[in-house]
Amino acid sequence: MNMTDKQYNNQIFKLTIPPPYISKHTMVFRCKVDKRQYTLPLIIWCIFDVTILIVTPNILWGIFIVLLSIVPIGIALLFIKYFWGKVTYIIEDKELRIITSLKSMSIKINNIKKIKRVKEFLISHKGRDFSASYIKLRITYDRSSYIYVSPDNEEKFVNTLSAINPNIEYRGERGL
Repeated sequence: MNMTDKQYNNQIFKLTIPPPYISKHTMVFRCKVDKRQYTLPLIIWCIFDVTILIVTPNILWGIFIVLLSIVPIGIALLFIKYFWGKVTYIIEDKELRIITSLKSMSIKINNIKKIKRVKEFLISHKGRDFSASYIKLRITYDRSSYIYVSPDNEEKFVNTLSAINPNIEYRGERGL
């Protein structure tokens, strides 16, 4: 039997190729960015500029210094926007992966002991803060290790983690 090229190509494409394995619990969450991340540097910058305008003897020098301060504060705000806009939380199989532009980490969901909703503005916990929001989730895993996250859809995030590991203790005070 002699087949034309068109018939041969049609037969090749009729073959069924199984789809790639997609986990039942694969979810991707973006970081919730609080507007306070931008307003605090702007308020500090405005206070600095008003102080400079009051202290300088010549108004032209004051305006010059204020204009020079626009560049560093603008760069800082763009860096904040870029950094927090790239934070992603991925729940895949039995693992929570946190991906940022500077660092990434992975936590086994079965090691998560507790999730607590907290209200803290500035946190410096040795690189454990992967959140850009005033209200965050503190995830305690292993024995006493913890990280802070702030997913866009907090309820769906916690429900997905709880579906994988039902032993997770969740305390989410809604008053926060």
